[in-house]
Amino acid sequence: MSNIKNKLVAYIELLRPGWWLACFFIGLTPGMLAIFTNSGSLDDFIEFKTVIWAFAYWASIVGIYVFNDVVGIKEDEIVNPKRPLPSGRASKKIALVFSLIILTLAIFLWWYSFNNILSSIVQLSCIGIIAVYSAIYKNNILLGLGAGLIPVGVWIAFAPISSITIALFLLIFFWELTLDVPENILHFEGDLKVHPKTFAIIIGKERFAKIGIIFALPVFAVVLWLFVLLDMNYIYLIFGLIGSLSIVYSQLSIRDNISPVNLGRSLGLVMFSMFMINIGLIVYTIVQTYF
Repeated sequence: MSNIKNKLVAYIELLRPGWWLACFFIGLTPGMLAIFTNSGSLDDFIEFKTVIWAFAYWASIVGIYVFNDVVGIKEDEIVNPKRPLPSGRASKKIALVFSLIILTLAIFLWWYSFNNILSSIVQLSCIGIIAVYSAIYKNNILLGLGAGLIPVGVWIAFAPISSITIALFLLIFFWELTLDVPENILHFEGDLKVHPKTFAIIIGKERFAKIGIIFALPVFAVVLWLFVLLDMNYIYLIFGLIGSLSIVYSQLSIRDNISPVNLGRSLGLVMFSMFMINIGLIVYTIVQTYF
């Protein structure tokens, strides 16, 4: 019985539950904003197949995470040997099948929810780009591009592309590049042997830590741009500033200290920043609709 329990825990770990909240918000927010800007209310959001759509989005990201772990076993053997696959607690073959099933389900449910060809093409592009990043060419720009397409795919299912769509793409694109700074440095030894195309390897981890701020500052700029696009709503601005200042500080804090503890704290601040920015956008849509 204990062996079954350990296996179950290992496969749940493969689904990266620590990332679920961030994934949920990155998918939910553009949908709410698109519906509100297109109709002036959230009635369609409440009536829409929101649970199915949210699950389809979640499955798209989680399926890619599992696939990333399958193709990244050699790297994890060096930097994360306790993860389910390198530790042997989970089977590589089962994990690969698991990933393909989740991704197939995600694609089907996405189409069922939106019935929008362009949105589905963007979703498939996002999955494809991140899969190429994981398996073939682990370059930060690819990951940023794949992540940035996520809100675009959701948005165009509800509303025409607008300046807000572009702002959301840039927000996630630069946020992902900022997240990669502490992550790449933490995975430096593994990437050096397996994926020598990450920015930390090309630039050097000490220098990379010093220039990480160049990815965080555009996040701050996009937050201010969204403030203008959202009719200068100060409720959103409060949350947005907390989030954007957190991500800027996350990079300043590692310029001269790349210890694992400090890098972990930096990662936490980057995740917190996205949470706060998305909370601000969600609160904005709710307040504008009901108050």
